[in-house]
Amino acid sequence: MESPSPENTPPLTSRRDMLKLAMATGAGLAMGSVAAKAAPAKTPPVTAEEPGAPKSPPHKHKFKLGALKPVVDDAGGSVAECDVRNFPVVTKGGAAIFLLKLKPGGLREPHWHPNAWEMDYVVSGTVEMTVVSPDGPVDVFTLEPGDVAFVPQGFAHSILNTGATEAVIPIVFNSELPTDIGLSTMFGEFPTEQFTQTFGVPESAMAGIPKPKSTFVVVPKVGS
Repeated sequence: MESPSPENTPPLTSRRDMLKLAMATGAGLAMGSVAAKAAPAKTPPVTAEEPGAPKSPPHKHKFKLGALKPVVDDAGGSVAECDVRNFPVVTKGGAAIFLLKLKPGGLREPHWHPNAWEMDYVVSGTVEMTVVSPDGPVDVFTLEPGDVAFVPQGFAHSILNTGATEAVIPIVFNSELPTDIGLSTMFGEFPTEQFTQTFGVPESAMAGIPKPKSTFVVVPKVGS
């Protein structure tokens, strides 16, 4: 029988090399087993439309102003107030926004904000705005859709709907909780004789005017 030639003889693997190969193979199998156990089972994502889908958390930077229930809603119009009480994120910027709606002839009574300026944007309708400056003449002007008005902090002002349709006016303030003092508040709280003395009229001239127990905010046209 012919003996194999040296060039056809397969190289001999040493015991040390065989040990290394066995260890490497065992480690690879072990790592593969761990990876297989750690890999989570793939499941299709649950969409918002599917039953049992979790509800999305509320967005802290979003607020549905148009869906807000007004704090005042009467024959003259309505006011919905978005401030730190129902939209906490505004406290970081010191801001608030109110949605004023005035029916034809409706009046946002004369008032002023001790702690904020305001900026009014007319979305729809036509209104007449009056602003009383402590160091200048009274400014009376008309606002139409697309117009903006600015009232400095503490300036007395009023808004009257002079058009035939509802006026919609978002109002922005630079305070997270704007305060206001209205003409009805003053008359309701001050002694009547101080008004009669101020205007130089007898007490009987104001005897028939009722004392409001709360601020009117918005009032309808007389006779409506």
